[in-house]
Amino acid sequence: MIYVKKVLQSLHEEHHDFLHRYFANASKEELFEAFLKHLNNDHKLAQQEIAELLHEAKQHESTMLPINIFQTEHLSALEAIVKFLKENKSLTFHDIATILNRNDRTIWTTYAKSRKKMLAHFHLMPSKYYLPAKLFATRKLSVLETIASYLRHTLGLSLHDIAQLVNRDDRTIWTVCSRADKKVKS
Repeated sequence: MIYVKKVLQSLHEEHHDFLHRYFANASKEELFEAFLKHLNNDHKLAQQEIAELLHEAKQHESTMLPINIFQTEHLSALEAIVKFLKENKSLTFHDIATILNRNDRTIWTTYAKSRKKMLAHFHLMPSKYYLPAKLFATRKLSVLETIASYLRHTLGLSLHDIAQLVNRDDRTIWTVCSRADKKVKS
């Protein structure tokens, strides 16, 4: 078993060295073209499928939420999400409502409340963790339950780490995760 691990590690290092040598001086366009050829030839994806994947990836990237937005004491989790998507990502109320599976009026009201509580835009440092906004389209869990559940089960963070990231008490996060687990099981 140890021999197999050494062989795999050696192959990984050789593969890394090959890729580094091959692409070290390549332009962005050359890298992108090589990637497209790889998807087309090795994964048998048609040009239309590749275009759809790239479009989805761009949309997904534009709606990633940095965990830092939940560290404010003034806003609820939903208010932070709506405010960030509206002000920092320049999305319309309708687009936000569609992504979050909420009514347009709910989003407008939530944004109006967030503006009363916090006038300034988010000025965020780069975040270590991001959440996809699509997570909140499923309405089975509350917004905070969704955040805590994702951080715990998908990213494997401890309850204490989650509590620090979202500026909540450890006991609150324990309760929220417990409720989320019960809801998911039922």
